[in-house]
Amino acid sequence: MKAKRWMYMLPLTLILVMTAAGCSLLPGGKGQEESQPASPSLSPVVEVSEDYYGSIPPYQPNQTRGILASTIYRIDFSHLELGLMEIARDTFPTSDYLFQEGQFITKDQVRDWIAQEKAGGPNGKGKTSSLVHVLEHDYLSKDKQQLAGMVLGLSLSPVYQDATGQEKTYTTDELRAKGQQLASKIVQSVRANSTEVPIVIALFQVPEPNSTLIPGKFIMSGTVNAGESSIGKWQPIDEEFYLFPSSDAEKAYPQQALQYDKLKRQTQSYFKEYIGMTGIGRFMGGRLTELTITATAEYDSRTQVLQFTQFAASAIEQTFDKNVHVNLYVQTINQPLALYVRPTSGEPYMHIYRK
Repeated sequence: MKAKRWMYMLPLTLILVMTAAGCSLLPGGKGQEESQPASPSLSPVVEVSEDYYGSIPPYQPNQTRGILASTIYRIDFSHLELGLMEIARDTFPTSDYLFQEGQFITKDQVRDWIAQEKAGGPNGKGKTSSLVHVLEHDYLSKDKQQLAGMVLGLSLSPVYQDATGQEKTYTTDELRAKGQQLASKIVQSVRANSTEVPIVIALFQVPEPNSTLIPGKFIMSGTVNAGESSIGKWQPIDEEFYLFPSSDAEKAYPQQALQYDKLKRQTQSYFKEYIGMTGIGRFMGGRLTELTITATAEYDSRTQVLQFTQFAASAIEQTFDKNVHVNLYVQTINQPLALYVRPTSGEPYMHIYRK
């Protein structure tokens, strides 16, 4: 497997933000000064950069859209969706495949799988299901534009009920084992519909119920070869997220906690106004790979925003190693003000939002 290249890719959310801001920052992208064609190209394929999947119009929504409205869990859907696309790149490279929302698994199928997991609880009652949701992504071959691969994301809750009805929590390894069992049944069900393409399975642990900032995390991935109905290879994923500042981060990663504290003190001391700063660190295999910082303040002028962003960017450069991808969002309570991104490769870039 390719050295987990997907773990360190620039999050696609940044591309969405920059597109909304009117910036063309995609590699090889075209600036606004070039006029747009009056009609679509003859080719039905919408090409983006070589690092991201193209798609085929018209857009078709996922068949399971809306099912999450009835769940009690916070899945952090954006991280789930974008993480699945990162994982997919190892098996379905962007140079050869196009992306399409899931068109085969239905809401009823997902509800049935969850219901089966709930059946057989203590005292004849339904038990808590570890399976929360199943998200399908499809990948089409560029040459034939036909289904050539599928990625299934199984969202799992570590909370369960034992034989006495008592609520307990799986460890990560126990949840991986439970997810493998569920994935085996789901793959067999999908294969019963004559879908013979390769399937990638990703197990996603939903966030803690009381967590509002820390997203869920991927804990394992597996592969089903074309024409087969069993998962031939499983690989653990060691992904963690920590809030900065926090006591949990200080205990788990004291060096990174000190670095963040230094950055925060430097930045806040430069301006008289109060600036609230929170960070979310993404760790892969025990190494900080990405840090997303949100700075909230009430600024009256764009020049002040510019000075703050420049100063913070300089402090980031001096504090964190080049192998850490850093996103800085500057905002008020109601609107974004600036965006600074320092990727692990390529040049940093900054954007000041204009009304």
